[in-house]
Amino acid sequence: MSLDVNSLLLLTELILLVPTLLLLVLARREEKGRGHLLQEMTRTAKMLSRQEYFSYVLLGMQTAAKSIRGSIKGSPPANTEQEQFVEKVIEQLTLARKRNVAVQYLVPKATARLSVAYRYREAGAEVRFHPSLVVSDFRYTVIDAKYNVIGLPTAVTENAHTGEGYMIVSEGLAEIFLNQFAAKWSEAMDYEGYARSVLSEMTNKVTSISVSLLVTELKMPEAEIRRLLDGSERVA
Repeated sequence: MSLDVNSLLLLTELILLVPTLLLLVLARREEKGRGHLLQEMTRTAKMLSRQEYFSYVLLGMQTAAKSIRGSIKGSPPANTEQEQFVEKVIEQLTLARKRNVAVQYLVPKATARLSVAYRYREAGAEVRFHPSLVVSDFRYTVIDAKYNVIGLPTAVTENAHTGEGYMIVSEGLAEIFLNQFAAKWSEAMDYEGYARSVLSEMTNKVTSISVSLLVTELKMPEAEIRRLLDGSERVA
């Protein structure tokens, strides 16, 4: 009889152990699920925040009446979202110039920035390159010396995306940004000078470098490369 009772108790414990293990497994799955959910929420929040920054930039450009001055990243688009943003900026630059809005952009002095600088310049912006601009630093655009659009990078790395965007209406803050902008603008190299210096360096390093290779490397139209080279005999 004692043996039967012990067997019964052991069987009961085994029966109870099964749902306990199932609950533990479900709890672990739920924990992982919550972790994935938090990651997705974080990713979505960053995306929305970045989109908000883009929206602020475009809104400011649409409403600009006198001037648009900014220190921007200027890196070539790496995906469809970034390419669409660049195209929208170009569209707004064209419209702003038709309204006689002065547009000036400072970008980091780096070869990879030439392609976007060329596109913005063609749309009507004046672009200069400054060596002290850090591409991982924040970006700002001041519209009509009053509206400040600020973008903060996601990380302190060269190709960090803009993570958060803000628009602050403040003439005092705009004055601070514009004073810094003016100081760097006076020291910066214009598009024409920098583009020609880059091409000169590239053609000096490689004998008889082809135009097609320069087009591929700089991501710029062939006609623009030939114009900048101005008939140099070093290229084919």
